[in-house]
Amino acid sequence: MEYEIDYIPVGEKTKGGDAIALRYGDLNNPSNQSVVVIDGGTKESGEEIVKHIKKFYKTNFIDLVVSTHLHQDHASGLTEILNEFDVGKLAMHLPWDHAANIKSMFDNGKIKTSTLETSLEKSLSIINELKEIAVEKNIEIVEPFVGTPLLNNLFVLGPSKDYYELLLANFENTPKIKEEFKVAAEKTKIFAEKAISWIREEMGIETETLKDDEEDTSPENNTSTVLLLVINEKKFLFTGDAGKEALYKVVNFAESLGVSLNDLQFLDMPHHGSRRNIEPSLLEKINAKKAFISAPSKGDPKHPSRKVVNALIRRQTAVFVNNNGVTICSPSENAPDRGWSQLSPAKFNNLVED
Repeated sequence: MEYEIDYIPVGEKTKGGDAIALRYGDLNNPSNQSVVVIDGGTKESGEEIVKHIKKFYKTNFIDLVVSTHLHQDHASGLTEILNEFDVGKLAMHLPWDHAANIKSMFDNGKIKTSTLETSLEKSLSIINELKEIAVEKNIEIVEPFVGTPLLNNLFVLGPSKDYYELLLANFENTPKIKEEFKVAAEKTKIFAEKAISWIREEMGIETETLKDDEEDTSPENNTSTVLLLVINEKKFLFTGDAGKEALYKVVNFAESLGVSLNDLQFLDMPHHGSRRNIEPSLLEKINAKKAFISAPSKGDPKHPSRKVVNALIRRQTAVFVNNNGVTICSPSENAPDRGWSQLSPAKFNNLVED
């Protein structure tokens, strides 16, 4: 079975987004291939995915579209995909459907389920728009929780429904939550960005370069759907913007199934290579021959973090970043020739952000 995984470039500055198209099967016969889109970036990148799939995949049908989480730099472009293609299934979380399960977590014990449902639908407009398009076009919507069947070869490793609902109650736009249900939120929402200072780093040393005690990412990011694709006994992990807590849960779930994640062929790095989403202890559990990072062309050093790139290189992982405005592809050996040029992996950074 052959495959192609394509990263479409998204944005120039701090919010780069994700836009991933992939296909596997008999790539010379579109009727015998499976096509998946994982996030669509901005509206513009969504338009580029449409062109890309029609040109290279030669199909008007997509088996599965995945919206990993609610942020616009991941979800906005999916409206273009749903409008332009026939789609078999849309996998995304429906926050308002969980209102009844989370209302007891808020200080206001009298809040009505209907009030909370309406509030979530209005505040999460892009997700609601995707739902409305899917309903209008009669596209099946499935919530991707652990164990949910999506496609052959593609498995959901996170989040669980219980963990998702706890995170949902902690969203920025939900009512004040009871103390016992609070989870950590990223500090960058509270404090202004500080000026970047630089420190030297050595290839063989990893002390203060990437810490295990960095603040985790936001509850919204931790709801990201994490997917494992398995083809020809090779494993490919897609992480959205999942943070450390969410990824440890993914590792634990995979291990409960007897699946190791430290021998991956391919790792989609979370949150554009942010240092808030990964740490050394996680990289002992999640490791790959190749790591791909979707990042804006003018986002350095935050996305990707030079410390994260170095940490991957130390672990013999080849790191590829699509921050030069060009689509990058990870194909199988016998995938159809599209006239690729050889992509060089990122080099070790002698200077990193403090």
